[in-house]
Amino acid sequence: MTEYKQVTVLFADVVRSMDLAAAMDAERWQQIITSLAERSAAVARRRGDFTGDGVMAIFGAPKALEDHAFRGCQAALEIQESARRLAEDVRVHDGVDLALRVGVNSGEVIAGAVGSASLGYSAIGRQVGMAQRMESVAPPGGVMLSIATAQLVQYVASLGEPEWVQVKGADRPVQARRLLALTPRIARQISAESNFVGRRREMAVVESMMDKTVRGQGCVMLLAGPPGLGKSRIARESAARAAARGFKVTWAFGDAHRRDVSFGVVAGLLRSALGLDDLDLDSARAQVLARFPNACAQDLSLLEDLLGIADPGVPLPAIEPDAKRLGCRTCRARNPGDRLSRFCAAGSGQHDRHERGRENARSDAEISER
Repeated sequence: MTEYKQVTVLFADVVRSMDLAAAMDAERWQQIITSLAERSAAVARRRGDFTGDGVMAIFGAPKALEDHAFRGCQAALEIQESARRLAEDVRVHDGVDLALRVGVNSGEVIAGAVGSASLGYSAIGRQVGMAQRMESVAPPGGVMLSIATAQLVQYVASLGEPEWVQVKGADRPVQARRLLALTPRIARQISAESNFVGRRREMAVVESMMDKTVRGQGCVMLLAGPPGLGKSRIARESAARAAARGFKVTWAFGDAHRRDVSFGVVAGLLRSALGLDDLDLDSARAQVLARFPNACAQDLSLLEDLLGIADPGVPLPAIEPDAKRLGCRTCRARNPGDRLSRFCAAGSGQHDRHERGRENARSDAEISER
């Protein structure tokens, strides 16, 4: 069965592969290509649904993904990083330069079982070909995005200037942009959007929760819905209204492929609130210490571990995993008036409410299925 899907397609290929193959033993070349394909496939699978043979990956099929473009870009950068590590080994042992080109494009394709069952799940259509064209014009070691993909990730990515490139099969040049880095924080200034229309009931709930927050009643809202419903736009509109009322807005993002990482979203929220996103590890630890100068060493160690900035040379306190997860609450009990205690308690409460929301949502789904 085939169906139309909105997806992101990634292509990767070795630069000057024929020359490299001729420059070394066939068996060694096969080892390099096999390693490269396995690394690429592993990266793509970590980013969600993956279909391909190591040089082609599809994000958003068979399971729909609202962040398919972002995942495709993540995979592209990680594939390049993995290829660079392999290239260092190849340069030392074989004396040749190995490099990849990666191209990414987003759009509608026909996806499903193509041909006999042995051919498996794949996608066909003009957008697949455009992804391959983007790969052909990418610089060695770089990632080239079609303008369609660039528009989907423009708020969460650092992109090169738009450039016109000539691709095979096109009568005239097409626009493309280089992917330089991903910065998954739309707390940055966002360009003007079209007027927000509708969603009065949802926004009334948001306004009501803001009123409760002003009165000292903290709130957590869980917004759920199928891809394309407009959840991200509602979130941005809610943030804009909160900022207009004098709230300090902090953004955090949870990748779907990391949904099982405990406290993952809370850690991102705390990192953003503490201003650690663009700091190296030493600077981040110094900033946390400056923010909480009176906190005990064990509490700081646990917090640094939660934030992903712990010093690898300093062992963590010898406590059980469950106790580690409750470290923030323990900190609060020891120092009820300390700023670090209140900060961690807020994050812990957010996590607990989020988990209860997920459990309730699952229960509702189970009831509806029955």
